[in-house]
Amino acid sequence: MIVVTPAYDSARHGSSGTSVPTPAGGVGVPVAPPTRRPTITDVARAAGVSIAVVSYALNGRPGVSAATRERVLRVADEFGWRPSAAARSMRTGPRAVGLVVDRGASGPAAPASGVLEFVTSLQEVLATRNLALVLQIVDGPQAAVALYGEWWAERRFDVMVVTDVLLEDPRIDALRRLRAPAVVVGGDGEHDLGSVALDESEAFTRVARYLLELGHRRVAAVTGPASLARTRTRAAALERVLDPAGGTLIHEATAGTAEEAAVATRRLLTGGRAPTAIVFDTDQMAIAALDVARRTGLAVPWDLSIVAGSDSALCRLATPSITTLPSGQRELGTATGEAVLAVLDGDVRARRELQLGGLAVRGSTGPRSR
Repeated sequence: MIVVTPAYDSARHGSSGTSVPTPAGGVGVPVAPPTRRPTITDVARAAGVSIAVVSYALNGRPGVSAATRERVLRVADEFGWRPSAAARSMRTGPRAVGLVVDRGASGPAAPASGVLEFVTSLQEVLATRNLALVLQIVDGPQAAVALYGEWWAERRFDVMVVTDVLLEDPRIDALRRLRAPAVVVGGDGEHDLGSVALDESEAFTRVARYLLELGHRRVAAVTGPASLARTRTRAAALERVLDPAGGTLIHEATAGTAEEAAVATRRLLTGGRAPTAIVFDTDQMAIAALDVARRTGLAVPWDLSIVAGSDSALCRLATPSITTLPSGQRELGTATGEAVLAVLDGDVRARRELQLGGLAVRGSTGPRSR
């Protein structure tokens, strides 16, 4: 039974169509890749070898000539063949799902208090297949890439979960090169891995329309890092609504911490034409902004409206309580777990889509008064 496909560099070997070798070693008629999910049998037939030879070649075992191994790898690459994670689990027993989180991003779930909800609901789904969730914190995407390579070489995981997707994400490229099963949470979904899409564009469009209805035309967005895909999605959604209505969006990208949000808020409120409403990525960022507003002599919501992009008990207990979008982290974790199981069952491009609920209007937002 096949366990893993070694990484294959198609640029080095070249790729221009699969051919069936003749008994004399020549090349026969080209064979098109199957339209269904390719199997080891398809690879063996196209390469003109037995299934056992394909198994040896793909797993790097001795007993196969260099020329045959290269031919099998080329065919597997052209067919887009990938190992069955489910088959590996049947052979070796329950394994694990890997979740590597970049310390520099704002975590797998936007609100600080939602990380546990995301992880817990993900683990609950994985537990139905006796799969463990292995979580490790690293410093930067390149460290994650290195860890992926190490874990995959050691067969430490069956599926990798990728969160905090970047605009240009080396982690996704690395997993594709490794031919490692993965589920990407967020991002544009323009890849051939499993994915979970959260429609934040529609949610932040609702936020912008709500603020316009209250009369706000000068709005700021204090977000996480500009390198995150969700940062671009959220800012673009706000701008698309504000611009046609004669509004202005001031975007302040930060590291996503409460401290940096406080610094950005103070800069916005004391630097000339201050915004009358500010939208924050997370609950903690919005709470920090409340304190800054008080210290600068502004009353919320009469002088400044504040909206958080994720809900938590912090938002509900603040004074005034903060208007928010729902965090949806429990639902996101469940959908991610379901996508992981679908990948294990052979659907390597499994996709789940989620919609955020409506805006919870509370005391931190009101009509524009200045």
